[in-house]
Amino acid sequence: MIGADRLRTRTGSGTYQTGRERVVQILETALEIIIEDGYQALTLREVARRCKIQIGAVSYYYKSRSDLLQDVINMVLVPYAENISSIVREPDLSAEQKLERFIRLLLDDIQTKRTTRLFPHLWVLANHDPFVAKAVDCIYILERRTLSRLIAEINPSLAKQEREALAVYASASVAGSTMFVGFERPWAGELPLYSAIACHALVDLVKSVTPEKLKAYGWRHEDLNPKWKTPTLLSDEEFAALLARADSDDALALADLERDVARPEESGKAEKPRGRRPRSNTSKI
Repeated sequence: MIGADRLRTRTGSGTYQTGRERVVQILETALEIIIEDGYQALTLREVARRCKIQIGAVSYYYKSRSDLLQDVINMVLVPYAENISSIVREPDLSAEQKLERFIRLLLDDIQTKRTTRLFPHLWVLANHDPFVAKAVDCIYILERRTLSRLIAEINPSLAKQEREALAVYASASVAGSTMFVGFERPWAGELPLYSAIACHALVDLVKSVTPEKLKAYGWRHEDLNPKWKTPTLLSDEEFAALLARADSDDALALADLERDVARPEESGKAEKPRGRRPRSNTSKI
């Protein structure tokens, strides 16, 4: 199970424990169908058949295939976002070390069957389905948000527009590797070497690139647009809401971390365990 038990589902989907267990079953089955047979095979009827339940039990929670896909994407993102957060919040790592670990995390992830099979489907669907296009945009906005923050810490000479363009390049470099070093791809067995090359190239680039060096290749720092905004498929309101949720999740993660390192005996009694709230997802696009 990959995080579905902590999923922030759509409003009304699985409010009670029995309902959540049913949602988990439906989502894991839907993900399995996409991975094994492709998105074209995903129907509410096929999910019901594989779950050995009536189709009404599926449509009670999900009225359409798009609704179902929305929560499948969220389910996949929950543990992924938590892994990223654990790297960024590691107090003993420098920004360069965090960037290297982040890149390795992304490369390791594309070697999983889930990512190699799921994300190419999403890329294709994004060309035709506006919902999927926005969902994919959200995924990479949040990924680049972390990259941009690390880049700013490592190389503060770059402007926001330059940092975000560099984050796009790093993200695209890793995502494009899926077809070569992904699950059962020809170069999958060469990941240790490939990761070393990618980490060296990307970390060194982030450290060394300057506006002056970019000028030699056609970019003039003077051409920066003071009104520049991150290119996105989202409206201004949707983009702001996405980042606000991410910031809120960051604050909750920090509170979790501080609570985890605190010694219960200092307060004279152990704290009651509290459930963790899932990290930012695409639930409201």
